[in-house]
Parts: sequence; structure tokens; C-alpha cells
Amino acid sequence: MSKTLPRTLLLALAVALLAGCSRHKAEVAPGGASPQAAIADDYRLLRDNDLDGLYRHALPPADYAAMRARWGQGRNLDAYTPAQRAQFDKMMAVLSAPGAQQLLWMEMKPKLAAARQQYRQQLPAMVGMLRTMADTGVTRSARLSPDEKVQALKAIAVLSAWAQKTDWLDPDKVYQVLGVVTTTAQKMSFRTLDQALSMPYGESMRNIGQAWAGLKQALAVYGFSVDAVLDSARIKVLSDDGSVAVVRTTFDVLGTPVTRDNTLIKQDGRWYDRATLLHWQQVLAPPARAGSAHGAAPAASTRGAAGTMAAPARAATATTARAR
Repeated sequence: MSKTLPRTLLLALAVALLAGCSRHKAEVAPGGASPQAAIADDYRLLRDNDLDGLYRHALPPADYAAMRARWGQGRNLDAYTPAQRAQFDKMMAVLSAPGAQQLLWMEMKPKLAAARQQYRQQLPAMVGMLRTMADTGVTRSARLSPDEKVQALKAIAVLSAWAQKTDWLDPDKVYQVLGVVTTTAQKMSFRTLDQALSMPYGESMRNIGQAWAGLKQALAVYGFSVDAVLDSARIKVLSDDGSVAVVRTTFDVLGTPVTRDNTLIKQDGRWYDRATLLHWQQVLAPPARAGSAHGAAPAASTRGAAGTMAAPARAATATTARAR
């Protein structure tokens, strides 16, 4: 009896934990109940580092299932040379070794002062060049509307100003970032390039989520909190005719308000970002057969989306114009 009771309690605890995990997963529903909820859930999932949840939320069930089924099909394991594989494997071995932060710091510390002196004057100019390239890419983009270009250029300006005044080679901050990088590497489930390229979907999402969390931690060391930006989101519905809606989010980015507009469409009673659906239709559609004048039919998972999206997509341009 005394042995049975602890086992029963452990079993009950395990069941409770599994049930809790199941409830957590069930909270991530495809799309949003309203345009505002759809956008708010995107930011919440990004903040929680839940990349699989973000996909699950952003795509209708059939498209999500098709995406998972096709995960990794385009990988080419022979695209990397033996030297590249060895270099990657060595890097992961160093980063994930016990005491990696201290070992790397001891190697880097003597060289840091000279590097800081050498690059202190050059880094702002390098950031300026990167900003020019980013500005040019946005300005020439055929996928962004004029208003979206204005929004993107403002965000780039704010981030560039922060990057130019940041001392990226400050010893204390470099040491902290080394800790973030090595801790993140140790959490990864792979140690070789072959393992990284062969991961199934679920494992890939867990590793990508860890990498995203590590990136946020590293940026926070230099004074930029992605989570604070996401938490600052103020969401406003500019227009909603029942099938197409335009939503504007205003973020506080380092003390400056930056806006982002999304056009959403309603499909099967749920709201989805239009640009995301159109992108995944293109990704999931099978390639056209050789010699076919019209190409192949859409994948089964996207046929319903194509039909449902046709009218809202045509109306979205006019709706967006009215809202702006």
C-alpha cells in the first residue's frame, strides 16, 4: 500500500502535467476571432517564442498541415562541402562545451581592446551603409504599398540611430552576449550540420524558438528589448466590412512611435493576414507540369483558400485605400 500510493500520486501528477500541456496547445487556434485578436495573438506568440504556435495561428488548418507535411523537402544535404561541415561542427562543439563562455572570453579579451579602438570609428559608417542598403531595398520593393514603405523606412531610421550610437564592443556587454550565445547553443538539440539539416518539423521549431529567444536576449544586452516593443503594441481597426479589415499597430520603439498596417480577410469564420495567406498559397502550390500551358491546380490544402480569398483579395485594395 505504501509503495502503491506514491506511484499513484506520481501518475496523477504526470497526467495533470500532460493535461496542462494539452490545454496550452489548444489555446493556439487558427486565425483570430476578430481582426484585432488575430494581430494581438501574433505578437503574443512571438513574445512567447512559440514559432510553431505562430504558424498554427497564421494558417488555416489545411495549409498548416500541408506546410508540416512538406517540411524539409527542399533541403539539399549535399550543398555543403566537407570543409563547411567541419567548420560548422567545430563551432558548435566550441559553443556548447562546458565553460564555453569563460573559455571564449579568455581568448577574446586580449584582442578586444585593439578591436574596439580599430572599429569604434568604422562601425557607425558600416551601420550607415547597411541603412542605405535597407532603405534602397524598401524603396524598390514591389510588394510594399507607398504607406507600408513609409512605415518601414521610419522603423529602419529608428533602429539605425540606435545601432550607430551603440558600443557593440563594450567588454561587459560582449561578455554577457557570449553567455547568451553559449547558453543558447547548449540548448540546441543538434551538434553537427547534418543533424541541423535533418531535423523534423517539431524539433526544428523548438530549436528556432530557442534561437529567437537568444537573439532577443542578446539585443536586450545592448538596450533594445523586442519584448518591450511587442508589449507596447496598440492595435486599432481602421476598417472592417465583415470580410476584409485593415488593422494598424503602433509600437513604442526606443521612445519613438512606429506603425504597421495589416490587411486581414475572413475565411471559415476566422481572420487571417492576407499577405501571409497569399504567400503560403504560392509556397504550397505544386510546381507547374512541364509542357503545361496553365500549370497545375492548387494543392488540396489551398483550393478552399483560393476560392474564399478571391473576392476579398480584390476588394482589399479598395478597402485599404478608403482606410488610409
